[in-house]
Amino acid sequence: MLSTSARGTSTAHAVRPCAIAPAIALALFAVTTSARAQDRETPSAPPAIAELPALTVTARKREESVQNVPISMSVVRGQDSGTTASASDGNGGLARSAPNVSFADSGGQFGNLFIIRGVGSFAPLSADDTSVVMYLNEVPRSVYGAPPALLDIDRVEVLRGPQGTLFGRNTQGGAINVVPNMPSFKREFSATAEAGSHGHRLGETVLNGALSDTVAGRLAIRSSDLDGTVPNLAAGGKDGRTQVGAIRGSLLWLPGDDTTVTLTGFYDRRESDAPRFIWYQNPAFPQSAVNPRSKVRWRDAGATLKVEHDMGQLRLTSLTSYQDNHSFQPMDLTDGLIYAGMTGRPQSLYDTPYADYVDIRFHERTLQQEVRLSSLGDGPVTWTAGINVFHSRFTNDARATASPAAFNFQTQNGTQDNRIRTTSVAAFGEGTLALSARLKATLGLRYTSERKQADYGFTGNGNPAVVGHSWYGMQLSDSFLTGRAGLSYEWTPQAMAYATVSRGAVGAGFPVTQTNGYAGKPEVPYETSTSWTYEAGFKTLWLDRRLGLNGSVFYNDVKNGHLIVFDPSQALFTTASLDYRSKGAELEALASLTPHLRLSAAAGYTHAELAHVPANGSTGARSGNRVPNMPRITGAVGLQYEAPMQWGSATGRLKGSLSWQYVGKRAVDVKESFDLPGYGVVNARIGWQQGPWEIYAFAWNLLDRQYLVGGQAWTPGVSSVRVGQPRIVGLGATMRF
Repeated sequence: MLSTSARGTSTAHAVRPCAIAPAIALALFAVTTSARAQDRETPSAPPAIAELPALTVTARKREESVQNVPISMSVVRGQDSGTTASASDGNGGLARSAPNVSFADSGGQFGNLFIIRGVGSFAPLSADDTSVVMYLNEVPRSVYGAPPALLDIDRVEVLRGPQGTLFGRNTQGGAINVVPNMPSFKREFSATAEAGSHGHRLGETVLNGALSDTVAGRLAIRSSDLDGTVPNLAAGGKDGRTQVGAIRGSLLWLPGDDTTVTLTGFYDRRESDAPRFIWYQNPAFPQSAVNPRSKVRWRDAGATLKVEHDMGQLRLTSLTSYQDNHSFQPMDLTDGLIYAGMTGRPQSLYDTPYADYVDIRFHERTLQQEVRLSSLGDGPVTWTAGINVFHSRFTNDARATASPAAFNFQTQNGTQDNRIRTTSVAAFGEGTLALSARLKATLGLRYTSERKQADYGFTGNGNPAVVGHSWYGMQLSDSFLTGRAGLSYEWTPQAMAYATVSRGAVGAGFPVTQTNGYAGKPEVPYETSTSWTYEAGFKTLWLDRRLGLNGSVFYNDVKNGHLIVFDPSQALFTTASLDYRSKGAELEALASLTPHLRLSAAAGYTHAELAHVPANGSTGARSGNRVPNMPRITGAVGLQYEAPMQWGSATGRLKGSLSWQYVGKRAVDVKESFDLPGYGVVNARIGWQQGPWEIYAFAWNLLDRQYLVGGQAWTPGVSSVRVGQPRIVGLGATMRF
């Protein structure tokens, strides 16, 4: 049910895809040959069978082997996360490590915006307008919040397909669950320092240990810095500097044999002046011409209290969390190069500092309480049920001034004062029943009821294009069902097949930015988006558990998807509720080639296109156009090597890793104005560990490919893009005891 009420008064460059298959094959041959040679040198100590390590996940809110979960998912282990992304790259590298996952890099507002299998928003309208939700320690992160630092983590679970039953709000396309390391009673200390090209610097410390017989603590701290590489012709210097700071502390208390209490607090800080808009057709690409430069700042902090109590065959869990997220987004509205390209007028006309300027300040405070009861053990019936309450208060204070030269920003002359409050209550449950020794049935359902209230205020600054003042208050209520049903069959202890049908939804809401206030008109709420997803897959282990091979196929049918249209006349993103469909497959393999060498490979294919688009619509979209920012082809290949080795009189361990991540071409908008070219990124690392010390060399984007991570069209022949990270090479050292 959806109801609303309102009241108010008014006064040219192509980037070639990376073709490095020969390099990967050569590296594989070289490392395998080295491993075989070492094995021949020590015939007296034949290696044990190289089984794949057992991997436990909590994708269904209980611990179980990843091979038993009837969900298409990728797991990035904590020790592997260093080969997927640099500290300054964050979510971009994480997305490239899993097939059919894309990160929408806007360069500012949206720090946690993902698309999975073509399902997702290109530029969300509100803090909870996203089809893929990122979780840290079971708590959802705001799409406008800072990307969580992958600091001292146990693993990242990338869950494809609707997860609305157990993960809840707006996980229509999937969920990304970041699981940090928790305190233990074992003493542990590590300190890491890195230095590299382009001013890369990183420092990281992890401390863990017992504070008493029943209390243990863990503390992790990180700081990193990376200089910019894009020349700024207006402000001077180079744009693109990124600074990251993170701290997370946890306390574990064991008041009794059956009770566990964990208190976790975190603080994430990220600052970046990477330009959001770089003129793509510039003969001297890439260059920027904004003054002042756009320095986006995030400040996220929060705390979580988790209490678990075992009662025989049941476990009671209480999860309480609070988060406080700040985002500051100052921006020069007129890049001189882009405006000169659009108008044919001199660039210097647009280089006056603060003549065309907007200062956006987002602030969100959220409180969540979840209580759930779960079965323990592997009996014929396993289940989880609970209640979730979520409350959010979001504010957007934006001030903009535009000179007459910025012809398409005149309606932004003024101050916005926007307030949105959300209260969501949900009841959920999912159970699995063993129909026979091999056949299992799963059924889950979640009912969500939401109430949202928005207050919009606009005050003009005297510009005749806007009203003097307007104010509107609006309310909305929404309720919807999500869930899934499926069957799984265990052919052998090492082979399982499954099929599921899932219902997904993204709730209705209000945009955080006004597009009508300047004219004294109310904002239009966006509708609830719903979807059906059909999936079939398999999970297998072969060759005495030395080879794991998982695969799945899927079909998504989405109604009223919250896609976005960029209006160049106002330089604003507006709602486009459009239907779309996607279909495809993913295949993942993990193999222990020798006791010392491991190979991972993944490939994904997604065909996502718009459907039932009204003819002659204002969006410029057409049925059959591709869903923006979703590549059809994604893939990754990785090698990891670790073995004892004698080097002169020193005995230590040689460690090495090599990864290749590929992202295919993507449409930038629903109009298919132009494509972002496909690209490949190679990361490499080699190190030597002896006793408590490890030294290593690393390279991010080893082949120095200039790749594009975002873009938009302004006028015919004038478009802008965002560039990815350049090659970063350096040295690092870690001390552990």
